[in-house]
Amino acid sequence: MDGIWAMMISAAIFCATMTMTPGPNNILLTTSGANFGVRRTLPHIIGIRVGQTLLHIAILLGLGSMFEAWPAMHQVLRVTSIAYLLFLAYRVITTPVDDGLTLIEGQPMTMRESALFQWINPKSWLATITLCTAFTVSGDSYWLSAMMGVLVFNIVGFPASFTWVILGARISNKLNTPARRKGFNWSMGGLLLVTIPMIIH
Repeated sequence: MDGIWAMMISAAIFCATMTMTPGPNNILLTTSGANFGVRRTLPHIIGIRVGQTLLHIAILLGLGSMFEAWPAMHQVLRVTSIAYLLFLAYRVITTPVDDGLTLIEGQPMTMRESALFQWINPKSWLATITLCTAFTVSGDSYWLSAMMGVLVFNIVGFPASFTWVILGARISNKLNTPARRKGFNWSMGGLLLVTIPMIIH
């Protein structure tokens, strides 16, 4: 049991690294926090945790091994990821920026959308597969260590996501003109596009 606790500490450090560093989720959370505020972004945060948890459990139950058996499925996931990231970048860039329009016409990502996005988010797959392989033990304690990994990922992931939303909300104080908001949205859309090479690498 002591070995599992030590492993979970290492897993927590790994999860913090994966959830705090820039990636598609954090770019979208920062953008949402800046454009819509913290309260309207909460469903987005919850959706990330729901989608990530379901993906985590599915991989533990053997979904990851399907990619080894059918490599074409991995290619389909990769193409889908690129297509959806392009769509998200367009959506970010075209968010209304005129005074008052952002809150009225714009819509933050819903809980369902952000949950589904985890299933095609390459960073989510990388983090989850690593957790399921490097931070579990074999034998009778496998499922205990696996479920503790799910718990650790959520304990670390929620405040990490919230931090990026707060950052976006703080930035919003500086985005006090349509031109600045437009520039910010274009920058965030561009950062989403920068994440694409890690998919096709």
